[in-house]
Amino acid sequence: MTDETIKALDAMPRILIVDNDSRTRRAYQELLKHWEYQPILAEGDGQSLLEDAQAKAKNYRCQLVLMDMRLIDDFDDDDKSGLELISKLKPASCIMVSARAGLADAREAEEKGASGFVGKGEGPKALKERLEREARKICAPKKELNIEPVEILGRLASTLLGNQIPAQYFDQISDAFLRLFPDAQHLRVEKIGTTHISSDLLTVPRPRSVILKVYEDDRQPVIVKLARVHKVNRELNNFKNYIKGRLYGNYVPVLEKETILWDIGGLKLSYVGKIEQNFSNFFKTQPISKIKRSLNGFFKETWQPHYRQAVSVENISLFELYCQVWDRDWVMRIKNFTNCNPEEVMGAENWSMAQSPHPIEWMKENIIYKRDVSIVKHTKTAVTHGDLHGDNILVDSGNNIWVVDFERTRDGHILQDFIELESDIINRLPCTEENFPAFLSICIAACEQHEIKGMELTESVEAQSEMKKAMLTISHLRSLARECTGLNDARQYLLGLLFNTLFRATISTSNQRKQCQQRALMLASILCHRLDHWGEAWPPPHWQKFIYQRGNHGQ
Repeated sequence: MTDETIKALDAMPRILIVDNDSRTRRAYQELLKHWEYQPILAEGDGQSLLEDAQAKAKNYRCQLVLMDMRLIDDFDDDDKSGLELISKLKPASCIMVSARAGLADAREAEEKGASGFVGKGEGPKALKERLEREARKICAPKKELNIEPVEILGRLASTLLGNQIPAQYFDQISDAFLRLFPDAQHLRVEKIGTTHISSDLLTVPRPRSVILKVYEDDRQPVIVKLARVHKVNRELNNFKNYIKGRLYGNYVPVLEKETILWDIGGLKLSYVGKIEQNFSNFFKTQPISKIKRSLNGFFKETWQPHYRQAVSVENISLFELYCQVWDRDWVMRIKNFTNCNPEEVMGAENWSMAQSPHPIEWMKENIIYKRDVSIVKHTKTAVTHGDLHGDNILVDSGNNIWVVDFERTRDGHILQDFIELESDIINRLPCTEENFPAFLSICIAACEQHEIKGMELTESVEAQSEMKKAMLTISHLRSLARECTGLNDARQYLLGLLFNTLFRATISTSNQRKQCQQRALMLASILCHRLDHWGEAWPPPHWQKFIYQRGNHGQ
């Protein structure tokens, strides 16, 4: 962590002072400095004071507010403008002060959302005690909450807030942990599937969100998701509408607590059983028999209620269905994407022989601008997870699958979750990073069939254990897709695979992900070629020159 980040994470709580008397504001300011708070003064008179309070609470990410009940006219018994302002200053916690209010006003303040009420005549000691009590609930430094490893807060701040939020407000990370674990003295944080926090928190591109395993004191761990506020609000709504009470069996997380701060929010999920790892690690370490059983349990049992309620739809654009789940940001990324060079993976000679289209240009011409070849006569929609990659799937000690991260959960293409997990396996999970022929074989095999069903393995695949496991898993996913959805149109499946692959390829342009990105673009190019030549022999005869060659290319 940088010195600036360390300083921010241990900062004094920021408290907004809202009072229509300037002398009172200054008096509070001096007291609060002495009590080790950062006082911020709302300035102005009448309506301008109310507007300045709202602006400064947000701009300074205030954790606390000290506010007079009468902000317009101290002598008007009907003036309760401070009470009406409480909800507009959330998520800051408001403590009301008043010289003339009684018990009824204190009760009304509580009903409006105030966390406390102090009479001005009670004196500084009573005010300090009330402030300290509230600060210990919501400000991690005041509670002296111990979070380890110590470097985790800085890495989380960098991932969640980055350069968009000034470093002095990075204390929202530790405050979020405190609000999720209000009784904790000590928290130990782990990335799912590991025993420590690596420098790369996210193995899958996931802008502005992280999923962690957190141990509170001596208790069993729970799952915590931290993300930007709009993402957490969306997930809370999705959990209520599509997950809670709507899946089958015991392998469904329970939402224990949520919190919303200015820039980030958090969810705490508990579960039955011991979570050992995420699916990414499970896939790498376990035999195919266990992988198949785990996938069966999720698709054929846990998520089955949603497939039973599937809706048949006619003459619909698959592209539009995926846009409804992902929003249209991914389309803008495709439109603006320029780093499209699949030949860097295949090698210039191989790329020339393949004669495959550039996938970004193909997508623009065939889907986005001129026409939409993803319109299908018949398909089905159902509630999909919407982001089913290996890091959102948790596997417990009994090899049962649990899923987390419901931000994109909603009605979508019924095949989407099967396709998304397959895309993750092809593009990321198998150990073929330095093996061009192996990756090419997977891409070609994935495009071969006209029906959704299990795939036959070639001799070259049988000879390579990691590649064999990947292909067997993909084959099983397709068998499950047909069994659970009743669809058999492989062209729909490949269109979804193309969308998922381009979503992944365009989400990050960092050098750290360059090789993964180029591999995804290569798969997308092969998918485009297959869709263009759907009724022809596969693989194309002119590919024979490079399909079976060995050695590394474009590395």
